[in-house]
Amino acid sequence: MVNTVQNNKHFSLAVDEQITSRLSDFCSHIGINQSSTVNIAINYFFDDPKLIHSLMDGYREMGNLNRELTHDFLACEADAEIHLAQYRNKFDN
Repeated sequence: MVNTVQNNKHFSLAVDEQITSRLSDFCSHIGINQSSTVNIAINYFFDDPKLIHSLMDGYREMGNLNRELTHDFLACEADAEIHLAQYRNKFDN
C-alpha cells in the first residue's frame, strides 16, 4: 500500500505485489521516493484526455452491457423467486 499526504489530504492506493516490486525497483533506480513517483503517475493519468475519454467510454459501454444482461435475466430471476417462495412456504406451514 502506498500512502500519500498532500495539503492535509490522505490518499491510499492498494497495489499487488508485482506492482509494489516494480515501484520499489523504479524508485531505487531513479532515486526518487515512492510518494513522488505515485504523484507523477497519477498526474500523468489525469493529464491524458485520451485515456480519460477511453475509460469513460468503456464504463458507459459496460453499463449498457450490464443493463442488457440484467434485462435478459429478469425472467429467470422472477421464476427463481417464485420457486424459492414456494419452497419456503412448504416448510413454514
